[in-house]
Amino acid sequence: MPSAVVTVWFDYACPHSYIGLRQLEESASNVGFEINRRPFLMRSDSREFTDDISVPDDGDAVEDESRRSPLYLPGKSLGTEPASNRSVSTLAVQAATAYAKERGRDKDFFWAASMEHWEMGTDLGNLYTLRRLAVSIGLDWREMWPELKSGSYHNLVLAQHNEALEVGIVRTPSYQVGGRLHSGPISPEELHAAVQTSG
Repeated sequence: MPSAVVTVWFDYACPHSYIGLRQLEESASNVGFEINRRPFLMRSDSREFTDDISVPDDGDAVEDESRRSPLYLPGKSLGTEPASNRSVSTLAVQAATAYAKERGRDKDFFWAASMEHWEMGTDLGNLYTLRRLAVSIGLDWREMWPELKSGSYHNLVLAQHNEALEVGIVRTPSYQVGGRLHSGPISPEELHAAVQTSG
């Protein structure tokens, strides 16, 4: 069994989170630890969510116009793209991730959403996108949508964001290993050392 838990605060709009989570998972398979993904809203002042929108059932044909030009192309640097410049709020996709996490599918949902956002330019604030991503990893949208629409998962994300602020999180990704906080990107070597000393 993994000997440690590494908590990572991330935001979908942060390119360093996208890179950092990939490196973190590689380290987890090599070193042996569990990953606890936690939301952090880089644009916490933009919390809009449309309560009255009607989302078609899974069987309905829908024209999904949520894709834009890619933010990232394989082999090119992410450093040239200012974080969050293409997405006003990540609250909705973080709420969907929280729903997936309660069902043990947050890793799958995170990668499905992140790869679409950074490699295909998909707008993660679009509810048709959230539905499509949820269905693609095997979640039941007919059960998921009423839960999202109720706002309970949005409130959960906001509460977790505020908890992150209270422990001193100010940027993404940030990591907590054995009670120690590491803010910003961390190298595999630093992470390995932190995990070893936390045991």
